[in-house]
Amino acid sequence: ASRLFYLISGSLLAYLVPTSSFQSVTLDVPSGSMNIWSHWDGEHYVTLAMGGYLHPPDNVSPAFFPLYPLLLRSFAELLGGPITKEALSVLAPLLSLVFLPFALYFIYYIALDAFDERVAKGTVLILAFFPTTFFLNAAYTESLFLALSAGSLWAIRVRKDLLVACVLAALAAATRNVGVFLVVPLMYEWIKDVERFRWRGIYLLLAPGGLFAYMGYLWVRFGDPLLFYSAQESWGRQATGPLDTASRAWASAVEGAGRLLGHDLWVHPTLSNVANQLAGASNFFNLAFFVFAVVVLLAGVRYLPLSLTVYGLLLVAPATLFGTPGSPLMGTPRYVLVAFPVFIVLALPFKNRLLLGGWLIMSTLMSLALCGLFVSWRFVA
Repeated sequence: ASRLFYLISGSLLAYLVPTSSFQSVTLDVPSGSMNIWSHWDGEHYVTLAMGGYLHPPDNVSPAFFPLYPLLLRSFAELLGGPITKEALSVLAPLLSLVFLPFALYFIYYIALDAFDERVAKGTVLILAFFPTTFFLNAAYTESLFLALSAGSLWAIRVRKDLLVACVLAALAAATRNVGVFLVVPLMYEWIKDVERFRWRGIYLLLAPGGLFAYMGYLWVRFGDPLLFYSAQESWGRQATGPLDTASRAWASAVEGAGRLLGHDLWVHPTLSNVANQLAGASNFFNLAFFVFAVVVLLAGVRYLPLSLTVYGLLLVAPATLFGTPGSPLMGTPRYVLVAFPVFIVLALPFKNRLLLGGWLIMSTLMSLALCGLFVSWRFVA
């Protein structure tokens, strides 16, 4: 129901909100259809599904991990094609929608295993209407990564199946580089229950396999196994220290707070104006979502299983280490979306239905505002 809500809302918002001039520099087609969910990173995944990886440094495709575009290509061929940008721009969001129910299922049972049914239901509802949840409709890796990463932790915590957990972790690591962090909670769960798993700890060697396989491919194809990282320099990403990031993030967020309601953010502006307005507003949101996620996870330390707390922090922390000069915490609102332990902690104080309802209304309204920016070709995260 939440996905139908955002599909309909997204179409209406794309019609009501003036299209940003950024549309002229993206290649998604045909304009005005399902491609409202297939631009920015979605455009890269669609292009990858069409033609595979291209040579750097003129092309940034190695920055994008292979499992999602590989599944998209396979999905298109299974349906009989055609393998065109138009067709793939429609199929990519549908692929994301296929994987989302699995993600919600796994997250529900992880929460149920640790707490009770009310917390489990609250967790799924809070995730389904989180401010950046519209990315779960998009041609992005969020739904697939959530399904694989949550499935991995479900397998080890609920099913007590270390082999399945490590295989799913390997697939998650072939979807996004942060999938390799699943090694930490999986190793913790193995040590905690070593009497049950015993020699099966050797399965942990499989967990980072997706990342290593992709690095091997990059080495053979382009001669650089770390190209998935260095290719991101095209966007200005660079290694930074947490203290330096914190200083720049605070300064840019304070400056950007005044642009949240700026006229140029919503009207049909020039390309330069919308870039400046969006950069300022995004910096505020980046810091707000980062602080929110860290505070929630730390507040839940007493209640949340340690493996889930550590995993959630590991997913959020990299934003402080690899930013851009103009956007120190770039992408954080989207990164928080896959840190599902955050939503389990949030569900704890919202066992009261009135409180939960109030949170969902506030969260949904904020998500519609951000969704309006996204479907009108304004970069959100």
